[in-house]
Amino acid sequence: MKWSRPVSISVALLTLILLAVSALAAGLTPLQKAIQKGDIKKVTELLNKGANIDEWNFGTPLMMAASSGQLEIAKLLIERGANLNMIGQNGWTALGCAAAEGHSEIVDLLISKGADVEQAMQGMKTWAEWARSLGNNLDQKLSKGAMLIQKRAGQAYYASGQYEKAAAAFRARIQSDPREPQNYVWLAFSDLAIKKYDEAQAAAEAALKLAPDNIDALQALADTLAATGDYPGAINSLNKAVSLNPKNPWVQMRLGNIFFNLGNYDQAINHFRSASELAPDELSPLRRVMNVAARAGKYDEAISAASTLLTKLQTKDSGEVLGLRSFLYREKGLLDEAAADADKAAAIDPAQDWTHMARAAVASDRGDNDLALNEISAIKDPENMVAAVLKVVAVARKGDLAGAESAFSSISRNVASSTNALVIRNAGILLGLLEPVRQAHLDKAASLVAGSNWTEALNEYAAALRISNQAGRQELLSTVSALFKSHPELAELPEEARKHSLRAEVLIQEKDLPGAVKEFDQALGLAPFCPVLYYNQAVILANLRQYSQAVEQMKTFLTLAPEDQKAREAKDLIYQWEFRLERQAGK
Repeated sequence: MKWSRPVSISVALLTLILLAVSALAAGLTPLQKAIQKGDIKKVTELLNKGANIDEWNFGTPLMMAASSGQLEIAKLLIERGANLNMIGQNGWTALGCAAAEGHSEIVDLLISKGADVEQAMQGMKTWAEWARSLGNNLDQKLSKGAMLIQKRAGQAYYASGQYEKAAAAFRARIQSDPREPQNYVWLAFSDLAIKKYDEAQAAAEAALKLAPDNIDALQALADTLAATGDYPGAINSLNKAVSLNPKNPWVQMRLGNIFFNLGNYDQAINHFRSASELAPDELSPLRRVMNVAARAGKYDEAISAASTLLTKLQTKDSGEVLGLRSFLYREKGLLDEAAADADKAAAIDPAQDWTHMARAAVASDRGDNDLALNEISAIKDPENMVAAVLKVVAVARKGDLAGAESAFSSISRNVASSTNALVIRNAGILLGLLEPVRQAHLDKAASLVAGSNWTEALNEYAAALRISNQAGRQELLSTVSALFKSHPELAELPEEARKHSLRAEVLIQEKDLPGAVKEFDQALGLAPFCPVLYYNQAVILANLRQYSQAVEQMKTFLTLAPEDQKAREAKDLIYQWEFRLERQAGK
């Protein structure tokens, strides 16, 4: 076809002209015809019958879908394995076709699924040259398409979890447009996702320098500060955001999450409740109210939130909430209601963890401990401490107290530090069942002390400690402390525990503080009365800004070694950490 003068036409029209020319020679393929009509049912049928998903007939099926804005068909082709990065001599790529026509959703889809951005950008240059050779100037059209790709790439990468690529894309955007605060905001969130906290904070602060009242930037800064343990700074940033827009539910959600991490469940629930009221169609704030209220032991509020959630959820999605509500009814002693919800949850989603939890609790309370153990064994989350305690309760109720003691010993330290009311209450039930075993250890320890068998007595006290409640634990620590006064050699670090303590020191030197805490946990499991382990772990926990745990560990050190040369320093550290806790809580 020869033009008498240059004519500017749309990319889609040019594509259709070429396809029409092609059709004169070979015709559109059946797959192309179905895509052209937007007939996804026919496309599916043809693919099922073996149509070549990457057939080339003046472009691929995916290029055609991208150019014509057929989002659902593009999704289908990608799901079926279409090649995202095929490129023609004219420079066409699926991503370039979508961008040239301004189909931003397809641009996002293709980038998130792995379309090569640089290849598409270079292809669009080739495309422009090819169009000019035909007497058409598509430079402006393709330039806008290239800008769309650049603009959308970072967010598409971020949405698909490709945070390194997202950060690189936003840095490129900043170079081309250094005065746009949102580029810095997105860079902050991207760097935060890959734990580059200093870079994330710098990006958020750069955004606020350009736009001091930018709520997104304030939230990005708060997220960064919270990630590094600076909760007061994070709260201040979010409070400023609230003053600018008191009706933003996501600011309230962030405040709720911070107070939850601080262990201030009342404040957390208040903020989650505010977020739910501000965004009644969003389910996540109400779900957070339910979960945190359950953890705080506010069962009536948790049940109320669960009941409201059930009115908003489709039946097929309600298994988890029914399972949790069943468990909460059981905690309140409403066993009929608990059984009814457990049955409903099982009918809807029998494989859901909370379904298994609810059925296990109901079975255990009815005395069917074999069924309870079967249900608990099906729970997929290995970190579920409520399930772990419930399992040991079922073992103890079967009469296997020795097995229950052994099983509980492996989780006793995690249970002792838990603030989850569901863990605490069920652990209380378990410790009541194990009280005869605990008393037997204490009696044996007393007999060993009377016979001057100090080391063996200490081992019995350690066994009793693992199955003691808080009051019993404090009594035991005081008893052992008195023993240390007359026999200070008992407080020395055993060889195996010493090994873990030295491993912790290496990790501290390598700045792996969480790893060091775990090594100290291992050492304390072997030597639960060694004062120096509590002191050293407390210091590491404070460096991680886990001040509540640090205070508890340092108090244990003082109970065991009240006259130690570090006792004064330990007391002063506790005062400092308690003050930091007050500041974290906003007091």
